[in-house]
Amino acid sequence: MGGKIFQRLLLVVPSIFIVISGCQLIPNFNVSAHYENKTENGIQQAIRDYLIFHHVNGSIAVVKQNKILFQEGVGFANRKRQIANKPTTAHPIASITKLMVATGIMQLQDQGKLTIQDAVSSYIPDFPNGKNIKLIHLLNHTSGIQAPRWSSGKKKPADMVKRITRTSISFPAGTQWDYNDINYLALGLIVEKVSGEPLHDYIQKNIFNKASMGHSGFITDEQTVFSTGYLKLGNQLIPAKPLNTNMLFGYGDIYSTVLDLCLFDEALLSGKLVSKQSLKEMLTPGPKSNYGLGLYVTDSKVYSRGVIGGWESLHVYFKNKTSIAILLNVRDKRIDIHQVAKDIYMMMNERHL
Repeated sequence: MGGKIFQRLLLVVPSIFIVISGCQLIPNFNVSAHYENKTENGIQQAIRDYLIFHHVNGSIAVVKQNKILFQEGVGFANRKRQIANKPTTAHPIASITKLMVATGIMQLQDQGKLTIQDAVSSYIPDFPNGKNIKLIHLLNHTSGIQAPRWSSGKKKPADMVKRITRTSISFPAGTQWDYNDINYLALGLIVEKVSGEPLHDYIQKNIFNKASMGHSGFITDEQTVFSTGYLKLGNQLIPAKPLNTNMLFGYGDIYSTVLDLCLFDEALLSGKLVSKQSLKEMLTPGPKSNYGLGLYVTDSKVYSRGVIGGWESLHVYFKNKTSIAILLNVRDKRIDIHQVAKDIYMMMNERHL
């Protein structure tokens, strides 16, 4: 039902959207009481003060109808070196990576090189229950496979999948929903096998380049051009541990900027990346959840979120064509990233921007 409603609205608004109803500003920050100025400069100041007031640390962008209304960094990208966050600061996007991989799978379907109804065993022999698990089950997390226990040390993705082949399944494919990163690790390998090129090369050429995402890239041992992540414990900021790059293959090994994420949204929903039919399938929730193919879908919203180490990420697109991307490099349990997005949207609506 949710998918059908969203598809009808998609014909009117060709973009990912989220509807905010009954949302309230985070307590103790009354924007209207402080800012009567309804100009763009006024709303920029309101958002800026809101972010500072709530100790948000990261980069934020607001784009409406391809016009940038707000793009700023808040706090430090690296506190020790006193490097400030900027709108162009790159941050790991964590599980938003899954949406990039799902897009790659759908592009290969558009090219006739696979279909999401194919059995996983066609691409990964000896995959547990592989004849009954289809690619769509991996995409919407209804495969039933279990993540194996990983030992310490570096592992190549192919070796990690070998460990999967020795695990059992939790439930028959398509009967339950279980959000599991391992689904997308397997999908990353399938993109490589079908396309004949490394996953990173494929995404760079077919997604980043096509969407003009010039400040996005891949997290490797050699590539550390992104912000430092921190965990906030009480009043202390603790630097997060280095990321295990091999363990993030296919589901968490991309860094990006807030404006690049807005560019991705526009490219995906405008038909630059996948066909209309493939997009419709991506925006159709699975049978046991509100998760589509790489992103969440309900009657009122679509969004993609990620959490890893000291970073948290979210990008949403509202039905009035307002895109908000938030990339944080301080994980603070007192900050609700979804609420921040809702509050920023409410500020925009109050000023009719």
